[in-house]
Amino acid sequence: MMNTQLRSARVTRSSLLVAALATAGCVWALAGPALAKSTIVTIDPPDSIGTYPWSMNEKGLITGFYYDSSDNTTKGFLRSTDGTITTFEHGKSKVTATYGIDAKGRATGYWSTPDGQFPGFIRKSDGKLKPFHAPGDVSGTFPVAMTAQSAITGSWYDLYAVPHGFLRTPDGTISEFDVSGDAYGTSPTAINASDSITGHWGDASGFNHGFLRTSDGSITTFDAASGSTGTFAQGLNATGAIAGYYFDSSNIAHGFIRAADGTFAQFDPSGSTYTYVASINDDGDVAGYYYGGDGLAHGFVRKSNGKIQTFDPQGSTGTFANFIDGKGAVVGFYTDNEDNYHGFLRTP
Repeated sequence: MMNTQLRSARVTRSSLLVAALATAGCVWALAGPALAKSTIVTIDPPDSIGTYPWSMNEKGLITGFYYDSSDNTTKGFLRSTDGTITTFEHGKSKVTATYGIDAKGRATGYWSTPDGQFPGFIRKSDGKLKPFHAPGDVSGTFPVAMTAQSAITGSWYDLYAVPHGFLRTPDGTISEFDVSGDAYGTSPTAINASDSITGHWGDASGFNHGFLRTSDGSITTFDAASGSTGTFAQGLNATGAIAGYYFDSSNIAHGFIRAADGTFAQFDPSGSTYTYVASINDDGDVAGYYYGGDGLAHGFVRKSNGKIQTFDPQGSTGTFANFIDGKGAVVGFYTDNEDNYHGFLRTP
């Protein structure tokens, strides 16, 4: 089972809220068979019983974190294209977790301190971890995504553990922001090369909505369908297209893509009882996972033409895709029959 400490280390791309949503007008896409030519490789650092690849740069360098059973700590890792894995941690920290990576292989994430603080960091090319804090940070700065040019977004938490958004530009300048009217926080999830940021925010009724913040600081809020009370934007590409998921009136999650012009397409893999969208690339291909009638999670890629291909690593009991790059390669993790978590790289 996943260690309790590791659960606290996993800052997921959203806080799931079961919400009601009218489904009128949805356009469902049918799933096709998995690609026969695709290759899936398992990723596990030594002594790992829980490996979570989170993102990948344009050169194929993968970053993420894992639970090291030899000393009961969570550590960051980098995996090169030849399969070499480099692990790292900050001092005596129990948790060092990375979520984003730039074109030069510099990674971002956070570590834990003995007094319960969580500084954000950039792991430089020489392996040193450079800490940073959002100015308002009281209980933690949590980077979640990094551009090729080294801009970073994520959340910082105030005295009441409410999240607020931030943008850290490559020169180290940090701008904080909140969606107007948020009561339960602003949570960025993705950033593109233009420093536009997407994510979700909670209103006074406890319902979540998506947002798009452009580089000039303007913020647009949206819901994936008419009457939505639970919209979670997860990915953003260079064209301004946003991918994510929302809940319907039966508490079932469905995927969506919001085009740059603000129009929506909703979708589900065939037989899905819950669809989670994690990432979108610049071609408009989307990756995520869904739960089928067998009660298990399966990975999927939705191509820009609407066709959906599903996949699972051999022997998996659950597949969770996290990120898709410009070439269609996907990283994520899967569970085995002993409930251990392994990372994977799927190449098309």
